[in-house]
Amino acid sequence: MNTLNLTDDELQDAAQAARVASVQCESDADKQSSPKIKGLFENSARRFLELAQKFERARRAPPR
Repeated sequence: MNTLNLTDDELQDAAQAARVASVQCESDADKQSSPKIKGLFENSARRFLELAQKFERARRAPPR
């Protein structure tokens, strides 16, 4: 698998986009009446948040 070489600015943008997607999924989950669909949105929100955290950790990691 190829690795991505992203700049700090690109990592910051990716983290911010993932956080926005997480918030949107949380908002969409709140609007759902079906527990199954609500769970899908909540799971997506959690995964986007985890992705944002990965980008943020990569941004703080020392260069290799």
